[in-house]
Amino acid sequence: MPPTTTATRHPLVGQLADRIRNPAGLDEPYIIQDRIAQTGSRHVVVIWDAWDGMGRSERGRVIADAFHDAGVQDVIRVAMGLTQQEALSMGYLRYQIVANLKKTDEPEVYQAIKVAIRGAPGIHVRTGSSIQLRYPTLDHAQEAYRKLSASVPGPYWAIVKEEGSGD
Repeated sequence: MPPTTTATRHPLVGQLADRIRNPAGLDEPYIIQDRIAQTGSRHVVVIWDAWDGMGRSERGRVIADAFHDAGVQDVIRVAMGLTQQEALSMGYLRYQIVANLKKTDEPEVYQAIKVAIRGAPGIHVRTGSSIQLRYPTLDHAQEAYRKLSASVPGPYWAIVKEEGSGD
């Protein structure tokens, strides 16, 4: 059987390979990886709502193919693709940036905060009628916090860490 080419693989392979080659940014697809130097392998979690409707094994194949296409030589031992909601429920998005508004704040501040949240980098998890800004690491939450504080200066932003049952 001839080797499969990128063109005949799942369309998400190319998009994910591009993100692997150019990892800058805090938006989807969001890649969390642990490299095990001794074995030349990696454990990879990719948070991406594009996974919705795909089975777990297909997600894993897309991840492995994307790392291969990106030129990563390590063996992908664990490849887990999660939607935002799955990642949230599994505890991968522990850090959240919240807006601290008071009833006395001007309506313009409310509007500026809304706009800043919509444009902020990170994982935008819809919960009911609101959007939560979530991050898997404190470093990424702090980077987003700095950007939000620059766009809407003042004591409006806070980073909150959810504690899991094992913490």
